Amino acid sequence: MGYMCLFQSHWSCILLLLVMSNLLLCQGNPCQSCGPDVFATSLRSLTDLFIDAVRLSHDFHNFSLITFNKFDEKYAQGKLYYINVTKSCHTNSLHFPEERDKVYQENNENITKWALVLLYSWNNPLYHLVTELKSMKELLEDFLSSTMKIESMSEKLQALIESHFSKIVLPVLNTMHNASSTWSGLPSLTSSDEDRRHSELYNLFYCLHRDSHKVDMYIKFLGCRARKMC
Repeated sequence: MGYMCLFQSHWSCILLLLVMSNLLLCQGNPCQSCGPDVFATSLRSLTDLFIDAVRLSHDFHNFSLITFNKFDEKYAQGKLYYINVTKSCHTNSLHFPEERDKVYQENNENITKWALVLLYSWNNPLYHLVTELKSMKELLEDFLSSTMKIESMSEKLQALIESHFSKIVLPVLNTMHNASSTWSGLPSLTSSDEDRRHSELYNLFYCLHRDSHKVDMYIKFLGCRARKMC
């Protein structure tokens, strides 16, 4: 793959890598229970949309993972922030499918809803995260710029989905309301106690990278189906 990239443009190489990733993602037994659904035709007519969406979701996850790893390395060594962090994510009550084989057996509409629910669920935390990072002088400026990029990618992904699948927006909002998936970490994020602030930042960056992985998986499944590769 590296040899091929020498002869291709930057974006052509990235798209090639993403297509290869999609092919690996979609390997498995044919789905027996998810026949044609209401999104089947529209997905196949929106190949260009999903090229953009797959690229965005890939970058969204990649930046989230890099940011978490960097924060863990710089500010969490020797701390106990990792204890119970998996239980602290505000999206836990939504019970998203995490195994690829389970996602594979769902219809396109459900997968799109899950992606949008996750993206919406991070609007408020990301807004406050960007706002508060501007005043946290003890952190490297890299965290602010990275988080602003992540927020922008999330907004662009939402806009792409909403512009072509607007009918799912209301059901998605109802799902979020019924699940009561509200982030409650603002008091910790704005605390005068630096260790408490950093603990909340660790939680946010960890949960963000975990959820961005799910979004990336869902979008890649949709992109894979749009190209009729699975």
